[in-house]
Amino acid sequence: MAGKHSAPKQQAQQPVQTISGQPMYVPAGGVPRKRRRGGCLLWLFITLLVAAGVAAGAYFILNPPRYDVTVNGQTVTVDRGATIADVIEAGYATPTAGNLMAIDGSVAKEGGGDAFAATVNGTATTDATTTLDKDAVVEIADGADQVETETVTTEAIPFETVGSERTADAYWTGSLHVNQKGQEGERTVRTGDVSGTQIIEQTKAPVDEGYRVYTANVGEDKVIALTFDDGPWPETTDAILDVLEANGAKATFFTIGNQVAPYAAQVKREADLGCQVCTHSWDHASGSGQGVNLTYMSADEQINEITQGYAALKEVLGEEPSHVFRAPGGNYYGDIIATLAPYVDAEVGWDVDTEDWRLPGSDAIYAAIMSVEPGQVVLMHDGGGDRWQTVEAIKRAVPELVAQGYSLVTVDELLAYES
Repeated sequence: MAGKHSAPKQQAQQPVQTISGQPMYVPAGGVPRKRRRGGCLLWLFITLLVAAGVAAGAYFILNPPRYDVTVNGQTVTVDRGATIADVIEAGYATPTAGNLMAIDGSVAKEGGGDAFAATVNGTATTDATTTLDKDAVVEIADGADQVETETVTTEAIPFETVGSERTADAYWTGSLHVNQKGQEGERTVRTGDVSGTQIIEQTKAPVDEGYRVYTANVGEDKVIALTFDDGPWPETTDAILDVLEANGAKATFFTIGNQVAPYAAQVKREADLGCQVCTHSWDHASGSGQGVNLTYMSADEQINEITQGYAALKEVLGEEPSHVFRAPGGNYYGDIIATLAPYVDAEVGWDVDTEDWRLPGSDAIYAAIMSVEPGQVVLMHDGGGDRWQTVEAIKRAVPELVAQGYSLVTVDELLAYES
């Protein structure tokens, strides 16, 4: 276009043939430029090599193939990964193994216990494969004794059949006359698995079978059993219950079977106050027993006297009564013991006879009661006649006994003590 200058055209780059035969482009009128790619790769390689060297150096500094540890106060050099077993094998510690002890405390095997006892940096161990890190502090001592394992079995202990004499004289050697059923005992047998040593321990005593006469052995316990025969009876039975209730005391009542239904309220009150209600026979051995002695009666009559007495109590109380009873007159000897064994758990005599049936006066009855000793049974009557002397006597005696620290218990509670 007229009046205007055209811009000079840029000269195109011209290829130049190189020795390798590859073209190299250079700007027009310029000097050919060489590519610098090979230099960058070299520097990268050098950098990686240096980094690897630094890392390797750091690793070996932090994880040297050998390092120091302290064993029982001595610094020693060990291979990396060394264990307690290694330092013991190397002789840096020479512990003596403990013994394997039998279950009875004797030595079953020398050196059979722990090989050593050790702490590593304060932590206890008996594991020989425990590894020791750099600068670990190790204390190694003699091994502890160990007790052998054992096998425990249980065995029954057979009971024996024993028996007191069944004579009239033997009856009075104790107030409790028990038809005892045999019970097996139990023992454990511990057997050492290495030594074979056995230790036998009784865990449950056997109970011998048979008829036994004894007075309760209550040890240091101040317990006694007050008992009342021949009731229930109008007025006096309730009067006696009033005294017991006022003093938190209990007693055992041996009732006449044919009197139970007419005085059912008194019988129920006896049970409600925690007293023990038992039979004293159906009609006090009337008829062939002459009103006092069951041994004069036939076996069937003896059984009927007891079972009818139980039935009368069950009818009033609504449950099976106690199978503890008292024979009229204390006449319980000879064949009657075997005859009544299936029906009677125990027959109860007495240690202190107040003879209140003789009406000796309340002072005499009181004195007899106060002569009682721990574990003994006291005989009194709430029925069968005028028993107001007995009532007056227990009004004095019961609170005094309680004040002296006595517990007035039932016969069943007395039977719970050992003979």
